[in-house]
Amino acid sequence: MSSLYSVRPSPGEGLGCFATAPIPAGTLILSETPLFNVPEPRTNAAVTTAFSLLPSPEQDRYRTLYAQDPTAQGDAQVVDIFNSNAWQTGSRTSICPRAARFNHNCVPNASFAWNSQLSQITVHAIVAIPVDAQINLSYERPYQISSARREKLSAYGFVCSCIVCGSDAVASDVRRARMVVLDARIRSGRRQLWRSPMPKAALELVKLLKEEGLVGEALGLAYHDVAAGWKKNGRLDLAVGCAVKELETAVICFGLISPAVDATTAFLLALKSEHAKLGIHAASVPKAVASSLETIP
Repeated sequence: MSSLYSVRPSPGEGLGCFATAPIPAGTLILSETPLFNVPEPRTNAAVTTAFSLLPSPEQDRYRTLYAQDPTAQGDAQVVDIFNSNAWQTGSRTSICPRAARFNHNCVPNASFAWNSQLSQITVHAIVAIPVDAQINLSYERPYQISSARREKLSAYGFVCSCIVCGSDAVASDVRRARMVVLDARIRSGRRQLWRSPMPKAALELVKLLKEEGLVGEALGLAYHDVAAGWKKNGRLDLAVGCAVKELETAVICFGLISPAVDATTAFLLALKSEHAKLGIHAASVPKAVASSLETIP
């Protein structure tokens, strides 16, 4: 998998990961077992203790990762590197040296995930990535305007210069501010037990996510909310169609062997059991998923 990209200097970003060949959407770019991890809520002492248990070569490898303060030494350096490179992995926070080389973009072309079935992190392409393009992940949640993202990203010691933080910031902020409102409405609607009207908020959220180019996990979750909304509305036929799109998105983001895909498949099958004429065809879902669905009554 590492042959899909190379690590080389990226202007203003230190090192970055660049595609060495065209990478289709859904491709597994990287899977990696954490070098070490600590439970949350973490402490500096837990980080330094876990680091001290590493073999010397692995400690040296760890020290090659980015640190905000290049003059830091000893435990201060260890904690600095951890805070600058760690990823949330379930109930723990982990260091994955290879994944740490992927830089941030507020409109990422790849998706990072913790796969508890594999006990590894995975990085999948969520759009087609051309040769020589940098592979980017997002370090932050999508439902934030540029000023909020900038404040949070400052903890990593850099200022994002992606297109939606620069030339497209005004239009992007309008979309993302609206996403915040819609997300709140959707959360409120989940608490309603009675039959509801069409899921306007979730439908609009899907539209805005696509316009913003956010076609990863957030889009899959929005499709789920649309499907759940149509189910509550009594339109199981429309719910099924959106659940199919959720499943397609989940497979692209997480791969077939994934708890997220298992949960999404279970949701789709539950809808199938409620709707005698599901109307799903093999061509409507990824082939590997379609074949597996055909074996389930």
